[in-house]
Amino acid sequence: MDEAGRGPWAGPVVCAAVVLKTTRLPRTRIDDSKRLSPLQRTRAFEAILACADVGVGIACADEIDRSNILQATLQAMVQAVDDLTARPDLVLVDGSIAPPLAIPCWPVVGGDARSPLIACASIIAKVLRDRLMHFYHRLYPSYQFHQHKGYGTMLHARLLERWGPCPLHRLSFQPVAASRHSRPRPSDVALPQSA
Repeated sequence: MDEAGRGPWAGPVVCAAVVLKTTRLPRTRIDDSKRLSPLQRTRAFEAILACADVGVGIACADEIDRSNILQATLQAMVQAVDDLTARPDLVLVDGSIAPPLAIPCWPVVGGDARSPLIACASIIAKVLRDRLMHFYHRLYPSYQFHQHKGYGTMLHARLLERWGPCPLHRLSFQPVAASRHSRPRPSDVALPQSA
């Protein structure tokens, strides 16, 4: 199991649990999702879905603000395991903290680089989250979520300063909290009528 999106200023944290249905890994490059190109991730994503049981858990910005990023991530991990078709005997999770599961769970620091199974989960979580951020770009195009995926880039900082936060922003994160009262969101701005 692994997650994507703990650090961004906007969007959900997405957790994935992967149980391979075969003893062989997919015939594509499997590695920590951050070490793969977008094309390699997409190929690996499709290959993993073809040979694995996948569970997904998502915590939205509102949940993250209510409980905090760690608790929201742990809850999304529980959801991901609950979403699996079959109950695993053991869960390997990337990181140093195990979610509160009723089955044994082993945290593995740097697990997405050390375990091919955790790497599969990191790929699933990353691709799903990126696709969500592309979808959110269509809802809030002024924030250009398709480019920065909600992470704290210079572009995102400029857009946040210009427009203030939208409903996808994590208000408990800096500098989102600092920009909260800066300017109205694009949906609040009156657009000129076309002639």
